[in-house]
Amino acid sequence: MADWPMSLSFIVPPHSESFGLGQKLSTQSYLDRLVAYARAAERAGVVGAFVYDFPAAMDPWLVAFDLLACSPTLQPVVAVRPHQEAAESVARRVADLEFRFGRPTHVNIVAGATRTSRAADIDKVAARRRLAEFAEELRTDLDRRRYAAGECAPLLVTPSSSTPGVVPVDCVLMMARPRATLAEDVARVRAEQGVDRVAMLVGLVVRETEERAWEATTRLYAPDRRQEVAGRLFMSQVVSSEHTASYALAEAREIHDERLWYGAPMRGIDAPKLVGSVAQVSAWLRSCRDLGVTDVIVDLPPDPAEFGHIADVFVSGA
Repeated sequence: MADWPMSLSFIVPPHSESFGLGQKLSTQSYLDRLVAYARAAERAGVVGAFVYDFPAAMDPWLVAFDLLACSPTLQPVVAVRPHQEAAESVARRVADLEFRFGRPTHVNIVAGATRTSRAADIDKVAARRRLAEFAEELRTDLDRRRYAAGECAPLLVTPSSSTPGVVPVDCVLMMARPRATLAEDVARVRAEQGVDRVAMLVGLVVRETEERAWEATTRLYAPDRRQEVAGRLFMSQVVSSEHTASYALAEAREIHDERLWYGAPMRGIDAPKLVGSVAQVSAWLRSCRDLGVTDVIVDLPPDPAEFGHIADVFVSGA
């Protein structure tokens, strides 16, 4: 789509069988899967690689190192929780990884989506205030450490929130939502946070025709009792306004705006999915560009071959 999006990212797969579920993979199986995803993402023109920090996940900084080591182009976006990290330590890792690999590692500053992942005895307003303080401290430390000419500045990112308080970052991310709601939320975020960049996290199931896309969706996201139980457990602990809003939309209707599907068993953990042909999904995404979305994060079914289906979405259309 010409020069849009400004960045295209994907979600780095975990070292377990699936997000939040299953046994840990063997070390070689994990590395083989990471390489397979990295190569597929590179071929599709993806640059950013979001590294989540769920309690059961591998340390995100180790994942970032593995990703940088196995890919010559991908740039990690590492989730950091201020109540667990010192800004100075994060700045040091970011600067040293850039020195080591010659490209930036970005930071996603999060409060934690669930009660168990947040700091104890802290309310949402206080957590938001801490995010702001941490972002300011981190930027100061990064500016101090990054002195070589020609270095690419790392981006600071934070999720959208209904809790008041400005967090001084470069980009705010939000889950996909129906376009009317998306337009309102993008406008609010731009006004409140003063950012130029808004990233949208969205799943994609793309095939030659709409019928085949829905057939693939049924197959790829078949009901799974383990996933359903994990999803309910996750929902019971959620305090994130982004996830809470997605639950409400899912309860209201399974499909919004013709093809935004909320039916995945783990809908609280992954994003809603755009389902359709290349032309249909491209048109939906172009409408988001017109609403002010600048960056896209794709959440794909657990198969690196899916990158081959989405590649044409971002090179077709004007």
